[in-house]
Formats: sequence, structure tokens, C-alpha cells
Amino acid sequence: MSAQKEPANIGRVLSFLREWDRGDRTVRGRMLNTFLTQNSGRTSHELELEFAQVASLFLARLTTWMKLTYMFGTFLGKQLKAIGIFLSASSHDQYLVEFLEDGGVLTLLDILGHPRSKEEEKREALRLLLTVSNAGRKYKEIICESHGVTGIAECLAKSNTDETQETAGVLLESISHGNPKYQNQIYKGLIALMTCTSPKAQQLALHNLHALQCKMKTAHCSIVEPLLNMLRSLHLEVQDEAIRLILDLKCYDVRPLLLNGLVTRLGPTKEEVQHHMEESEMIKMTGTLPVFVQQAAAAKAIRLLAKDSDELSRELLSLGVIQRLLYTMGNREHADAQIQASLALEHFISSYPVIEEHVQRGIGSTLFEAFMHQTDTLYMNMNESQAEILLTNKVHITEVVLALFSEKLNKPRLTMSRLRSAARNGLRAGEEASKAAEPKRNRSNKAAKEEEPLNASSPSCSRHSFHPPADVELLRSQLLRWYDNNKRELPWRTLAVTESDLNIRTYAVWVSEIMLQQTQVATVIDYYNKWMKRWPTVRHLSAATLEEVNQMWAGLGYYSRGRRLHEGAQKVVSQLKGQMPRTVDGLLKQLPGVGRYTAAAVGSIALGQVTGAVDGNVVRVLCRLRAIGADSTSAAVTEALWRLANTLVDPERPGDFNQAVMELGARVCSPRGPVCSQCPVQSHCHAFRTVQGKRGGTPGKPDRKPSTLPDIEDCVSSEACPLCPSEPWDEALGVQNFPRKPPKKPPRVERTLTCVVTRPGGGGGGGGGEEGGDEYLLTRRPSTGLLAGLWEFPSLLQGEKSSSSKDKAALCARVSGLLAGDLTESLFRYAGEVVHVFSHIRQTYVVHSVRLRDAGAQTPSKKAQWLTRSALQEAAVSTGVKKILELCDSVDGQKEQSCSGGKRQNCTGTKKKKNQRASKKPKLSASDSGRRQVSLSAFFSHVKQES
Repeated sequence: MSAQKEPANIGRVLSFLREWDRGDRTVRGRMLNTFLTQNSGRTSHELELEFAQVASLFLARLTTWMKLTYMFGTFLGKQLKAIGIFLSASSHDQYLVEFLEDGGVLTLLDILGHPRSKEEEKREALRLLLTVSNAGRKYKEIICESHGVTGIAECLAKSNTDETQETAGVLLESISHGNPKYQNQIYKGLIALMTCTSPKAQQLALHNLHALQCKMKTAHCSIVEPLLNMLRSLHLEVQDEAIRLILDLKCYDVRPLLLNGLVTRLGPTKEEVQHHMEESEMIKMTGTLPVFVQQAAAAKAIRLLAKDSDELSRELLSLGVIQRLLYTMGNREHADAQIQASLALEHFISSYPVIEEHVQRGIGSTLFEAFMHQTDTLYMNMNESQAEILLTNKVHITEVVLALFSEKLNKPRLTMSRLRSAARNGLRAGEEASKAAEPKRNRSNKAAKEEEPLNASSPSCSRHSFHPPADVELLRSQLLRWYDNNKRELPWRTLAVTESDLNIRTYAVWVSEIMLQQTQVATVIDYYNKWMKRWPTVRHLSAATLEEVNQMWAGLGYYSRGRRLHEGAQKVVSQLKGQMPRTVDGLLKQLPGVGRYTAAAVGSIALGQVTGAVDGNVVRVLCRLRAIGADSTSAAVTEALWRLANTLVDPERPGDFNQAVMELGARVCSPRGPVCSQCPVQSHCHAFRTVQGKRGGTPGKPDRKPSTLPDIEDCVSSEACPLCPSEPWDEALGVQNFPRKPPKKPPRVERTLTCVVTRPGGGGGGGGGEEGGDEYLLTRRPSTGLLAGLWEFPSLLQGEKSSSSKDKAALCARVSGLLAGDLTESLFRYAGEVVHVFSHIRQTYVVHSVRLRDAGAQTPSKKAQWLTRSALQEAAVSTGVKKILELCDSVDGQKEQSCSGGKRQNCTGTKKKKNQRASKKPKLSASDSGRRQVSLSAFFSHVKQES
């Protein structure tokens, strides 16, 4: 804004505020519409320019009007959206502080609880509260101190739309990441939510409880009863979340209550059945009783708990779970209850032969043999007499059996009763033993896969594999527990968990994985947020131009990634009817730029596909876990690592497990300076044990005396093993001996002549003009190759036998060709050199500058255009271009200093104008500013002292 325009702009703003103060609801409604249309998505800086540095005055008016009128619904939705423009203004918390000082949080909570508030108004209020919560821990505490948890939970329970409920759920999850002092308040609020009647609210409450429980040191006993009642839900997503939370609670004090409740619900009483029979409407709608649905879900949860550990199995057996499972198998009214009970019973029998003998004795040999050969289909052929045998069974695991339990845990599954039965059926004992040793035909492929040891290489190299399935299960649980407690809150992770639309979720994870290729997480976060705000779905991205994509990608590097994302989005919309691929194979084959890792990562995280994912972090972690020291880029090592990853991946949480391994590699098992003492899977790490054996102590603290311990777990024939180290052991590296990478090829050295051509503004070029500013000449690079399609200053490769005169002549010819005019070499001034390193090229830009006096110089080519300084900063240009511009700015700055003779003056007067504008910036009165800031600061100080 020029100094001449500033008084006029201030006058316009004052006129706007007067019109607002004097206007009725119709006038204010019109003004709100105009404000929303013109200012949506603006930054705080842009808002201040629009309102002549007094935007806060309008925010205060909006907040006050909302407080006075929200009970009557006067344009409440528009008011909330208008306030949202201020609160979401990037990189600025001034508006947020002012909104809070005016009691904004209390008003928003009142809107949530007001009976006349519409769903869209509640949703906008929740979004504003989410903006407040995401601003930082102190702001979350303001919401909690205002009893916001109760209000948000009630809104979640009573809302009628999924979108409102999901927003409330995300808000509760965001608040839970704040001060531990308030976590118990949130915890109890979520427990209360489980008793509501909305399935969506129940699901969100369970989901948030799962995330919060990992942070809690204890579990309240009040969670058990409502959680078990969730197993009655006819909505599978609610059931799944409930079982997931039950598995979390097995490590807390409520475990006895939980296990007893599960076993009890396997055998509902006659009174419970009769009570549900009276609910004829429920039976008419579902064809079954909720109590039977609960029975099936309890059997499933028991099976998963028993598979988790022998200790849990022992506790379940002591509670009489076998008798209850047999009873459930006899419930011919609900097939799913029979199936789940059969699978659970099969696990107990297959794991502990002592159980088999008691079950066979309790139900008879005929029915037992039918069960053993048709576990998952027995319910289809069961007659009334067999069902009666199961319902009236008297199988009890006595104290004597429990005493023998520990002795028989590890004995072979084949027992004498099985051998006698096989003999009666005419089978040889050897054949039966062979069949018993193999996975049963009715087991899932997943179970069979878990039982088979992984042979990543030659059988002699046993330390490169995971053999006992128990080791794999233990590693999974340890790593996932660490991940739940230590994972970084990243926007793509949050979206992958909260987004219910599978298409959007897959697209969002795909974008994040492409951005994260060869780029650090800290760099990607800001780019990702801006990208998803501008193109939230694959259809939005497909409608964008490649120029817009390149402009958004500028500065992120490896520009072909953005181009391939754009190509992939267009292919999804044009060829796949807008639907993202639903399998790993589909992602790999149908999306350009998606390789084996990206397909596996997106498939596991977004789609729940059970597949491993191997990136650089995973390579390092797996190589150290299994002491793989060969070249990590070799084909043998690559295939071995993928086999390892596919074996280790958790079938219940594949996406979380893959991210956990990556997180471990990024933060603990790092390339340099790994923190082995903080590793959750240190006990599984062969690299760590190897270092201990060689040093005789803790890695990183070698003993001065030579160790007498031999090298542990060395391969029998390391020369024949393609995974063992081929280079001698380097004691200084420790665990960093694994893996070894081939030396990097030195980057190719190139030198490029570059010319920064400027002209006075207002020349009518493609970039438009800015008053008093210069315009820069840029050309577009070819559509293929390095930095494809981006804009750059006129450039050409420097010849091998170059000189200053030859360089000027070459640049002069290049620029003259672009401008269709003749320039003289005397116009060219040498500015210096800029070094920019790509992944494979060390590029040195030899920079010259030319300033044209003619503002009307034109470019006949479409591949060249004039851009103003601000347009250049926002255009699709590389980091190298910005470095060149900084060099020229520094040269110009030196010239200005020499021109002024050391005084703080600008030869052109540009800086003087800036200072003039800055001096006229309106200021708020000290009393007003102090009044607002002091109360909030006092609150923060009070909270800090309490913490």
C-alpha cells in the first residue's frame, strides 16, 4: 500500500465500521456475506492490510454481537465463519488472544448446549474450539477450565449428523494431548459417552479412549460395565473398537473384572434372554437378540486375549471359560456366537493338550471328533441332541489340572487319545502325527504364516531370521506399545485415523508418502497442510493446472514428485471414476510414481492391508535387529528385508506397526548416534548383542581391557551368506556396522551461466506491475528432466573453455533472443556465484545482471515472461532461483551503502517510503491492550504454578 493510498484506506475502514455500528440485521448480514467472500483464507498480514492495521476492531464487534444474539440465531453461522477467518489466520495468535479475552470460549460452549442451535452452527463452533485447542497446550487448558469437556461430550452424544460428531470427536482427542492434570476429566467424560444411544458417538468415544488409555497410568473400574455393554452393539465398527479397548486394558488393575465379565457374558441368564425377547421391535429389525450378539463378541475377545499370553489363558481357565465356550457353541439361535466360541475353544485345545482330554471326556468322543475336523463349520450340521450336550456340559478345569498346566504347556499337541482315535479310524500313527504337525486346513493363512519361521537367507545363517512365533508376537507388542506412547502427532497420521471416507483417506496418505520421499518430516508438515487445504480430495487436485502444482511444490525439491501426483490424480478421475485403488497391487500398477514401498505404506496405513513396508528407516532397523551387514542395496538384502517386514507386520494394526518401525528408525535407531538404551526392542537386537559380546560391555562404552568373550551368533559359513558383513568389523562404529552402504558416487559438477534481467515496473508484461517495483525476466524449463516445467532466470551451461568475455557474449545472445532485440555486452554486470547441491549434481550458478531502462521490453515467446517481485516469490521456482535473487539483493544493498556514503539513506528512496508507511501504522491504546493481555497472562501464570 502506497503512502498516498493509506489515508483513503483508513477512511474506507472507518466508514465500514460506522456502517456496521449503525446497521440493522439486514445490513450486517449483507456485510458479513461480503466479508466472507472477500477474505476467506487470508493471512493475518493480509487482514491487517485490508483493515488498515485495525482488523481487531472488527473482530471485537463480531465477538460482541455473537455473545448478544446467539440465542436468537441471528446469522450465527455467518458470524462463526467470519470469526474463523480471524482465528485461522496463519502464523499469528493476536486475534486468538483477543477472542479469548472477550470470553469467546464460553460463548462457543454455550452455543453447543443451546437447544435452538442448528447442527451447522454447532459444527462451526466445534471447529473454532478445535482451532483454539490446536494453538497449544495452554489453550487446551482454557477449554478444560471452562468445563468444555462436558459440553463437547454432550454435543457429541446428542448431535444428529456424523460430521458434527466426528468434529467433536477430533476436538476431544486434541484436548486429551494437553496437560495430564485434565486427562482424568476427559477420561470420565468419554466413559459417560459410551452409555449414549448414538452408534457414531459410541465409536468415537471408544476410539478416543483407546488413544487416551495409553497415556493413563491406571484404568477406572467404572469403564468395565459400559465397555462390556458395547459388545451388544449391532454395529461392527463399535464392536471392533470395544474389543480393541479391551485388549488395551489387559495390562491394568481392572483386568480381573474385565475377564470375569467376559466369561460371564458367554452364558446369559434366562432372565436376560427373556428381557430381550420382550423387545419384539429389536428382534424384528435385527433377527437376533443383542444379548447373543454380546455373547459372540465376548468369545472373540476371549480368543484374542488368550492368544496374547499364557498368563491371560491361565486366568481365563481358572474362571471356567471352557465350560462357557462349550455352552456358547450350543446356542443354535446365533451362528456367529457358535463360530467365535468354536475358534476360541480350538485355540485352547491346540495350545494346551491337557484341555483336550477334559473336553473330549465332557462332550463325548463322537462330538469331539466332529469338532476337531469341522471346527468352523460344525454349527451348520449340529442337531438338537448335540446342541443339548454342549448346553448341559459339565467340563470343569480343576485345581489338579491347573497344577499340571505348567508342566504340559510345551508338550506336543498329539496325545494318546488322538492316536487311539486315529487307530480306530484305520489311520497310521505316523500319518496322524504328520497331519498334527502341519497347520490345520481350517486355520487362516495368517495363523499358518505366523507359525512358520522366516528363512531370510541360507539356513546356516539363523540369526538373520525370526524363528519362534512368540518372539514375533512379543516384538510387535513391545514396538506398538512404544509407538502409542511416543509417536509424533503429524497431520497425515491424524487424518488417516479420523477420516472416515476411504477415498479421501487413501488420497491423503498417498500425498504424504510422496512428499516424504527424500524429504524430512519437519519440512513436509507445512507443505502438506497447505496442499490439503487447497486440494482436499483427488478430484480437486485433478482439476488443478500443472503450473499451480509446481507453484505449490516450489522449494520442496524433487519436482517430478508433484508432477506425478498431478498425473495420478487425473488418471484416477478420468480412468478410475474418481475412486482410488483399494489394494496394494492396484496402487502399484495404477498410480504413476508409486513404487513398492509407497504402495505398501499407503495400503497398510490407509486401507489396512496386511503388508510390510521397507523404507530407509526400516532397512536400518531390520538390519540391526537381525545383524544383516551386507550391502543394503543389494538384491539379496532387499528381498530378505521385505520378507522380514512381511513376517513382522502386525495383522491387526499393519499401518501402525509400519509407522512404528519408521518412527523407531527416525528417532531412536538413527543412522548416527543411535540411542540403544531407549530402544523398546533392544532384547531382540542381534547388532546390540554382537557389540556387547565384542566389547564386553555396553555399546558406546568399550572396556579398555580386551574382551575374552567370543563373537556371538556368528554365521556358520559367513562366506556363503549374502547377508553377513563382507567388510571387517569396525569397533568404532558399534551397531552402525549394520547395515553397510556402498560409498556414494560424488555428484556431477556443473556450472551454469545465469542472468537476472530487470526492467522498471508497469511495462505490461505477463506478471503485471507494482508501483515503484521492478519486474524480472523468467523462462520456463523443458517439460522433462531436472526441475521440469519450473521457471528460472535465463540460463545456459558454461562451456569447458570459457572466459569472462565469452560468458558475457553467450548470455547476451541468450537474452537478446528472448527479447527479440539487440543488447550490448556492456550492460551485463558480474554479480557473483551461487552453489546449489542437488542429489546428484553440484550446480554452480555464475550470476550476471542486466537492468533495462525501457519498461516496454516484450517477450515474443510463451516460455518467457516478466514477473514482479511478489509474483516471482509465489511462482513455481526452485530454491536455486531464490538463492540467486538473494545474491543480487546483497549486491544491490552494497551499492546503496556506497551510494549514500555510509548514511542510512536509499539512493532510490524505496526504503524511505516503507518507513513512512510504517510510521503511520495505527496503534491501540495502552489501556485497552493492557486490559486484554493482563487477564490472559494471569491465567497462564496461574495454570503454570498449578502444573
